[in-house]
Amino acid sequence: MKIYIFTFIVALLIISCENSNEPGLEIVSSGIVKKLEVSTWQYGTHTLNDEEGKILYALKSSTKDLNAYNDLKVTLLGSRVDGYPVDGGPLYLDVIAVKELDN
Repeated sequence: MKIYIFTFIVALLIISCENSNEPGLEIVSSGIVKKLEVSTWQYGTHTLNDEEGKILYALKSSTKDLNAYNDLKVTLLGSRVDGYPVDGGPLYLDVIAVKELDN
């Protein structure tokens, strides 16, 4: 039953928020979490990448340990951080929730 509720909430958020570029709004996206090593933009602790390795978002979280999801395929919910992107970097998300996906 929990999976149905989670799926419903994720679907609802995808429909309402996925393409939003406004700061503070929530975004749902799926991809592979990678620890940020070196970047030109200097923000975030991790990135969310697509299957080909393209960076979709820079990530941070004060509620979730993103290291626990390193190199895993996930769906996450995050809110856009105001004032980003800068220095040619990606959109910046503050991650609120993370769900590991089956490979």
